[in-house]
Amino acid sequence: MTTIEAAETTTAPRDAVWALLADAPAWARWGSWSKVEVEGGGAQGPGQVRVLVRRPYRLRERITEWVPGERLSYEMLEGMRVRGYRSTVTLEEAGGGTVVRWRSTYEHAGPVTAFLLRMAVRDAAKRLAKAAAAGTAPA
Repeated sequence: MTTIEAAETTTAPRDAVWALLADAPAWARWGSWSKVEVEGGGAQGPGQVRVLVRRPYRLRERITEWVPGERLSYEMLEGMRVRGYRSTVTLEEAGGGTVVRWRSTYEHAGPVTAFLLRMAVRDAAKRLAKAAAAGTAPA
């Protein structure tokens, strides 16, 4: 099992960071995705499947854990050549701000996919912390 971990601290309160995580379309504003939506519409939550698009990738991820204000976990269903990919984003209070911890694990990925996953996890944690500090609000 391979593990990827990234942690970033933001001055934003935990609720502000969670608001960005909880709003699927907002991921396209703070993340590197061109479009993010929940299949069938509606809000994210346990069991929901979201679709993230950034050419040439179209990922499908199922939300496996949803603890508002604290934690979001998901598993990749399809879209990249990786087996057993799972991630958890945890928000921890830190002196008036928030620590964003993004931890991903997977069973197998080729070298290019493994590199892309490492970069994506680090980039996502950094972008989320920065957007929260800047006050990027969900639509």
